[in-house]
Amino acid sequence: MMGNGGIRESLQKAIAEFEIIDCHEHLPPESVRLEMHADVFTLFSHYTRLDLWNAGMSQEAWNDLFDPSIPLDRRWESFEPYWNEIRLTSFAKSALLTAKHFYGFDDINEQTYGPLSQTIAQANKPGIYRRVLRDACNIRTALTQCGTTETGTELLTPVVVIGGFFSRQDVEERFGGEAATGSLDELVDTARKYVAKIEGQGAVGIKIMSWPYGQPDREAAVTALAEIHRGGTLTGPTNPLFDYLVDQMIASAGELDMVTCVHAGYWGDFRDLDPLHMIPLITRHPEARFDIYHVGYPWVRETLMLGKGFPNVWLNFCWTHIISQRFAVAALDEAIDLLPANKLLAFGGDYQKPVEKVIGHLMMAREDVAEVLARRISSGQMTENGALDLARKWFWDNPVQLYTLKV
Repeated sequence: MMGNGGIRESLQKAIAEFEIIDCHEHLPPESVRLEMHADVFTLFSHYTRLDLWNAGMSQEAWNDLFDPSIPLDRRWESFEPYWNEIRLTSFAKSALLTAKHFYGFDDINEQTYGPLSQTIAQANKPGIYRRVLRDACNIRTALTQCGTTETGTELLTPVVVIGGFFSRQDVEERFGGEAATGSLDELVDTARKYVAKIEGQGAVGIKIMSWPYGQPDREAAVTALAEIHRGGTLTGPTNPLFDYLVDQMIASAGELDMVTCVHAGYWGDFRDLDPLHMIPLITRHPEARFDIYHVGYPWVRETLMLGKGFPNVWLNFCWTHIISQRFAVAALDEAIDLLPANKLLAFGGDYQKPVEKVIGHLMMAREDVAEVLARRISSGQMTENGALDLARKWFWDNPVQLYTLKV
């Protein structure tokens, strides 16, 4: 009989053969990636910046890493001390895995950064999305939030972010000039038509933040809109107009069979992003489906209870595996005890321009899923076939069903 390690390796190998749905990215159209200068620092152009800043790197020094007018060796000299401080973090592990498994370099160090940069630059050519997402990762489509529904490829399926409404400029940028001068009813009609428009353009969801939204109050919303008409600016993170419009747009999304995606937890002053802020919206809109991102880290148990307590809530492990693999494993294991098998989504890379890092993150997700399921097999709680059926639901069936994807 295989030990736990052997079972884990067998599961990882089998899961790597799955075709999957990537449940959350910020990938722009490929043309945007091709326009950027690509070198070793492309692998550090997203979340590793948070670890580098926390290690003491200045914003200015980080910005300089992506300035090709500065010689590569000078940029590496600035970067290396902080890289040595962060290379054990989960954010960094994804970069290392990508360097090895997509570009063929066992490490990122003073001997490899030059040739690795040349390899990355040579690979930055048309077709890179397909080579990463389809060929290397076996991803059928990635749900992406990139500010447009015109992704240009079936590899990307749009989800549209619903930003805050605090000024006339905010309303105009989202809905046009006329919307910023009309009545509340006219603005609501415009907002609902906007949701219908993006659905017609292929969007499968809208995205909001788990801010402390107030109870929709029509009179307060009218007063807030009047302030915008006078050229004033409302305060945040929410305000009566925003509360009212978000409520209407969630209702519209539910009517159109779109998902309301929710960033919950870690980001900036994460005290404002407690996933429990969503309970009033979840209960007010039983017809809507809510996909709670990042398992609400650090409010993991609270978020698990959202999935436990409300039939219109799903939990998304996007980003989690590169926040902390230990947390992701613990959360997955506990989720099996708490939730129906159809309520979890296993993976979303959550990257923007460094598309190749999706493979590093996906490898970490496979490790975490295999670790959890191998323990269950070893303890006699499930068979290997049963474990693979569950993993397939998490990586494919559940996102296809939740987002009603036509794949």
